[in-house]
Amino acid sequence: MLYESESGDISMAITGESLITRAMSVFREERFLKMRDILHNSDVRFTNAEMLFHNYEDPPTHRAGGTYMRCDPRFIKDLQWLGINMVGIANNHSYDYGENGVLTNIKNLDEYDMPHAGTGQHLAEATAPTYMDTPKGR
Repeated sequence: MLYESESGDISMAITGESLITRAMSVFREERFLKMRDILHNSDVRFTNAEMLFHNYEDPPTHRAGGTYMRCDPRFIKDLQWLGINMVGIANNHSYDYGENGVLTNIKNLDEYDMPHAGTGQHLAEATAPTYMDTPKGR
């Protein structure tokens, strides 16, 4: 093989919803760290970011319908510490803080170099794929 990616053995760890509200890197429980090891031993580690990363720059949307989910953007680093290296951001909380909240979330994810897909300024961005290059392939 000329390239490692020719081996065809890329591994993916796909989680469910992540509702992050505080630091995770402070926890040392054995079962939690085993989960982290599983993630770190995979090439692509994906989760659904079930909240927006922002610091209340944008007001909640006028649409009633539940809990407004948000997280301090600095905890994107904790998702990365956990092993997550790609997030989906299209879910029922995507619009909790309106259009500006969507754009603030994208800006913060971009600032922390967290690949994401699912929302955008317009339909073309919202439906565009996100690619992750790893030694084992794209």
